[in-house]
Amino acid sequence: MPGAYASGLPKLHPRWMRRRYSSGTLGERERRRLAPLAAALGRAAAATGPPRLEPVAGSLPSGATAGLLAGTFNPFTRAHAAIAVAGHRAGCEPVVLAMAPVSLAKEGLEQAHPVDRLDWVTAWARRHPWAVVAAASHPLLVDMAEALGRATGMEVALLLGADKAAQLVEARWYDDPAAAMARLDRAATLLIAERAGHRLPAIPLRASPLPTAAWVPERSATQARAAAARGLPPDDLLPAVVARGVARTGAYAPGTSYLGRIRELDALVTSGRHGELGFPLEAPDRRR
Repeated sequence: MPGAYASGLPKLHPRWMRRRYSSGTLGERERRRLAPLAAALGRAAAATGPPRLEPVAGSLPSGATAGLLAGTFNPFTRAHAAIAVAGHRAGCEPVVLAMAPVSLAKEGLEQAHPVDRLDWVTAWARRHPWAVVAAASHPLLVDMAEALGRATGMEVALLLGADKAAQLVEARWYDDPAAAMARLDRAATLLIAERAGHRLPAIPLRASPLPTAAWVPERSATQARAAAARGLPPDDLLPAVVARGVARTGAYAPGTSYLGRIRELDALVTSGRHGELGFPLEAPDRRR
């Protein structure tokens, strides 16, 4: 990666260090703000029936082509943001940023709580009128693509990096891989961005390259987590609004200080799912 993170790490930034070690406990105002996100994730985790996407920021209009960028967003990086912007420039509107409460093959990596991660994505999306954030009931991209097509009646374009495109066709994710590929081919086209260390794969689906800036393939959430854990300023890795959220919550700080916040957020998800919050939910963000 270009810059300070490529070869040697810069000196610790004192203000970043002070902010990074926040207590992480939820005040009443923050509980009320996060409650709609927690409730949406709770409903997604408990959902039965067909896969669905529940918007938590923005709405799903009808139109020509909807972009779908799905991920754990652990955290939401400048590369994620660049792919979303590139999808919009390629003609996708809206671009839906979808996150499932449970992800595939990344359970051990999910250091930041899903509610915090969804909150950071939502904060970024509020600054982009064409972006929608949604909680997904199922983690498979084919399920999300079909759900988005049903909800909007639009053509769907999956926005993804070459690394995820290669994973997409791995048989291990599907009970019937051939049937899953046929479903995906009907549900969406693919717009694939380059990723460092990953060639654009040959896949049996409708796919085109998604041009992005030269720096995008080098950025990763792994770098962002490592930088935050070491107290390094993440300016090159995270959008500013996400960096503030990471610093405020201390999600990637070493030690156990974040565990208290995790417990409180878990309780918020559970109580929201069962209607036991003790206060009325604020309406999801529909501002556009």
